[in-house]
Amino acid sequence: MNFKTHNHINAKTTKRFKLYKSGKLWLVAGVTFCSFVGSAIINDQIAHADTVTVAKTATTVTRTTVSADSKTSNDSASSDTVSTTANKVANTASNIAHQPNSAITNLNTSQAATATSSTTTKAASSILSQADSETANSNTSQAVTATSSAATEAVSSAANQTGQKVSSSNNKSHEATAHTTSAASGSINQVSSTAIKSATSTENTNKATSVASNAAKHQATTTKKADLNLTTVTASTPETDVWTIGDTTRPRVDVVDVASYQSAMTQSDYNKLKAAGVKTVIIKTTEGTGYTNPVALAQAKMANAAGLNVDFYHYATFNTADTAQMEATNMANFLVKNNVSKKVLLFADMEDAKTYTVNATANLNTFWSVLNALGYTNHGVYTSNTYLYRDAVIKTVGQSRVWRAQYPYTPSANNLWNTDDGAWQFSSTALLPSGSDYTGYIDVSICYNGLTEDSAGTNTFSTPNEFVNQYHWEGNKLYFYGSNGQPITGFRHYGNNKLEYYGSDHAQYRNRYLTAAKNKLYYFGGNGDAITGLRHYGHNKLEYYGNDHVQYRNRYYTAAKNRLYYFGSNGDAISGLRHYGNNKLEFYGTDHIQYRNRYYTAAKNKLYYFGDNGDAITGLRHYGNNKLEYYGADHVQYRNRYATVNNQLYYFGSNGDAITGLRHYGNNKLEYYGADHVQYRNRYYTAAKNKLYYFGGNGDAITGLRHYGNNKLEFYGTDHIQYRNRYVTVGNHRYYFGSNGDAVSTNQPQTEADIIGSMRVAQKAQQIVTVVQNGGSTATLKLWQKQGNTWRNLLTSSSRIGNGGIGNSHEGN
Repeated sequence: MNFKTHNHINAKTTKRFKLYKSGKLWLVAGVTFCSFVGSAIINDQIAHADTVTVAKTATTVTRTTVSADSKTSNDSASSDTVSTTANKVANTASNIAHQPNSAITNLNTSQAATATSSTTTKAASSILSQADSETANSNTSQAVTATSSAATEAVSSAANQTGQKVSSSNNKSHEATAHTTSAASGSINQVSSTAIKSATSTENTNKATSVASNAAKHQATTTKKADLNLTTVTASTPETDVWTIGDTTRPRVDVVDVASYQSAMTQSDYNKLKAAGVKTVIIKTTEGTGYTNPVALAQAKMANAAGLNVDFYHYATFNTADTAQMEATNMANFLVKNNVSKKVLLFADMEDAKTYTVNATANLNTFWSVLNALGYTNHGVYTSNTYLYRDAVIKTVGQSRVWRAQYPYTPSANNLWNTDDGAWQFSSTALLPSGSDYTGYIDVSICYNGLTEDSAGTNTFSTPNEFVNQYHWEGNKLYFYGSNGQPITGFRHYGNNKLEYYGSDHAQYRNRYLTAAKNKLYYFGGNGDAITGLRHYGHNKLEYYGNDHVQYRNRYYTAAKNRLYYFGSNGDAISGLRHYGNNKLEFYGTDHIQYRNRYYTAAKNKLYYFGDNGDAITGLRHYGNNKLEYYGADHVQYRNRYATVNNQLYYFGSNGDAITGLRHYGNNKLEYYGADHVQYRNRYYTAAKNKLYYFGGNGDAITGLRHYGNNKLEFYGTDHIQYRNRYVTVGNHRYYFGSNGDAVSTNQPQTEADIIGSMRVAQKAQQIVTVVQNGGSTATLKLWQKQGNTWRNLLTSSSRIGNGGIGNSHEGN
């Protein structure tokens, strides 16, 4: 849980304190100490151990032990020797105490030491005054001079702090600035790229510090034996690597933890964590007796909205039962005020040196008891291997509920640590997945046994009992709380086929679409109910939702008054032409209703007719008073065009109707269509004034001679009308066509006498007068007389016909 305070931390300082978090770096200290036993000079060097856990530190560090048996010592060493040794130690301690940006400005020196080197004495006194309370109250005396004692205590006190996560910039405390006043912490914190590791963290070491004798008088001192582990290391600090969540070469990231430092994280960032496989977000709620993370609530709701489980933690600073109770009350205030579910997993973050006490177990149990009384019984402990009372606080929950921090330089998926714990926090320098809004570091953990998921899931916030199975407004958002008092998500069927939906944030959908499984689309109206029936929206758009509230797609819907709609693949009711099936066509108007028994004129004046089933027709269509029209295979009406149906020919005029009667076309061509609109072929047609036409095999009215029947002959003029009672010369032959239109004789050209003799009246008469019109009102009158069987012309005279003519006369007049 790196950088959990809300105070700003110097970036350089930040890098220095990762060494304490990792709990696994020991580097060489090039400091030479002088042993008071035999006045020997010992060089203590420690090799870097990148993969050795903190628990194994004691077997790795080379120790320098200063021992003093209980006796009266009349030290025979010269004051120069002591002074030289003291000066060496003084220089080392002074370097520790006087690093750049030192926060040790108000040291409460409690040691009465009169050292040869005032710098050494001051540094040692400062460190000692801030050490564990037991150290400060120790009555153990040291059989060493004030000068050497101060140096020894300075190094020893620094060493005792190395197993603790007390760095103001490296723990989760928001009181980082205040913590820098701790002499032990402050001294260490100001050493750039320096790690001080203790081979042991026993109470004997902590208690083996006391006020030194007056070194100037070289007085002998009676002491009890004490073992001091003196180890000082100074070297450059390798940094833990930076990597991105989702890197499969790293341990699986099940959990991230956040505090106010991550307040810049957006909903999109939490969504990306969920997509990357993260399951849980652990959020800092409180610290000490008065601090509350101001963004904790917002962070929890965004995590829930992303589908992430949420746990909470409290940063502990208590070292008495009373302060433990007060801090538990601080956390409880947050939980109760925000209706946090009783199922939520709560961690006590035990890492601060302020909590060091032999009563650590009892104090933490007091903390838990306050929460238990309020129904918050789901507990876990966050700690590290370097926490002095690690085992004591673990006792309160058991190892399976421990969330342990320990950082390899390069975490690997193939090298998992602390697998007997519930979870392992293995890095504080992870980055969010690519494309995230938040670009800072974040702490990550792997969960081994489901500990961090043993919580309320996304139902982090419960509600008072009055909201059980009830609606509840929060601002302008509506929630429904189920029988368990938790806001629901997903569909909710209620009433008479009513349906509503609640999103991942538990808020009811209103005026909003939802696409569910199998691409089913719903629309929830202004009252939150999923709609059914037609819905007009946008610019003349229309959609339809069935009784199951699902939007129609690629589907018909028949509304009242037999109005038919078709909804396309996007759910919108279509308008215009729609081709479907085997060359079928239908049309929907601007009101989206299908055309039936109705014309539609499309572009380029194309006319369609849609029948009573909505399909555009093809072929002949009879309508009105013996009217006929025709639609081709493309459903377009024929105009000024022939159509042959069952070998019958029709012609459709400019209005699309099949014509009847005579039709002149082309170069003096004529055709005829009967009352049934069918063209005449090989057939006579008698028009007005008894005009006779004959239409040939191609439908055209013929002109000229036509032989037919049994040696019969008829003649049609250029106007296609049959000749009757009329001569015609064709070539060198002259024909006469009688009243029935047939040529009188087809054997040879006939004379007028032959024609007279062929007339029926000639069978009874002896004389016949013929008048043959010459043109206009003039004619030739001839008198014929029968002589035997031959008729002869006796008189020829010009005459006039018409109004001045003979008129209607017959023989006998």
